[in-house]
Amino acid sequence: MGVAVRISQIKMRSSPAAVAASWFEVRPQDLPLWNDVLLGSETSLYQYPFWNEPYRPLWLTPRYVAWGTQDRPLAFVSILTAGFGSVKIGLVFRGPVCLSSEQEFSRQAIAELLAWARSEGYIFIRFTHSDEHVLHRLAEAGHAEEFDAFPYFLDYPVRSPDYIVEQFESDDETLVSFDREARRKLRRATEAGYEFRSADSPDALLDAWPLHQQCARRKQFRLERPLSVYMETVRLAQVHNCVRVYSAHLAGKMVGTALVFRDRGSAHCLLAAFDARHRHAAVFLHWHAMRDMYRMGARRYNLGPGPGSLARFKRQFCQHPVSYPGALTIVLRENLYRMWKVVFPVAKGLRPTLRKIISRVQR
Repeated sequence: MGVAVRISQIKMRSSPAAVAASWFEVRPQDLPLWNDVLLGSETSLYQYPFWNEPYRPLWLTPRYVAWGTQDRPLAFVSILTAGFGSVKIGLVFRGPVCLSSEQEFSRQAIAELLAWARSEGYIFIRFTHSDEHVLHRLAEAGHAEEFDAFPYFLDYPVRSPDYIVEQFESDDETLVSFDREARRKLRRATEAGYEFRSADSPDALLDAWPLHQQCARRKQFRLERPLSVYMETVRLAQVHNCVRVYSAHLAGKMVGTALVFRDRGSAHCLLAAFDARHRHAAVFLHWHAMRDMYRMGARRYNLGPGPGSLARFKRQFCQHPVSYPGALTIVLRENLYRMWKVVFPVAKGLRPTLRKIISRVQR
């Protein structure tokens, strides 16, 4: 944006017809300001520059495109890009997004976005979105397939409904929605003397990382990103007050930890780990984390998906998980896409190997 202007000077208009709107690429020097602009909207965490910039060491280049005018942007999309030159694949997590809740994407805006992507050499773009209506609008614009044509990088690596706690002003009103067992565990953990701590620095995550590694080995799951990528995300989000590294301690020892990011209205627990001897401290930690996030403006606390045994734990906080629409692939270059579909079965079979390599990338 010629958004070297102050945020207060960026006027959001509810009517796209009010300006001669077009898509333009956001300048790198304006990315910090765009994080603040998005915090003023209902944009998903997964669209924020502070979330997407750390993907660069994983061979994905984020590109940021806005619709409107330089001083009055109306919409935004972050496209993680694999490939280079005239052969690219685009990945959009929970986007595109309108910056005002009073406006919707016009057919013209979507058509112009896809025309821009085609001119930039994209073969296809895979979209995910929490709003099925937006995906429907995208599908109307051209060749669309309800198919994930690039199942390597996802907005979350586990395909499962999210357990989201709706919070309220008072502790009691929020607690009443919990399972009785969760309230009992919280009371016992408090009586046992567990201490809750909060930090927001990369060093705090570094201190907690051994506990994450121990928990991953014990439960036999993979930490999807290397520590360096998580630390860079924390560093970038810290400036905008959008991250916390929470921990639970007993007798001075860290026995539980959670990495939580937020957008305007939702907190997202991306990582959580606990000492095997202190599992009952998990309810204590999540409770204090969600209330802290509520005070920061996050009305919802997303515990993330609950595959397998995790569902039983997360159901203590939320009885009814939220499901999202599946991925939508918009084809932009038919011939190259047909070639991709031929090699796709082989490429898909390499996904476990690629995930393993990515999780060990060093910076």
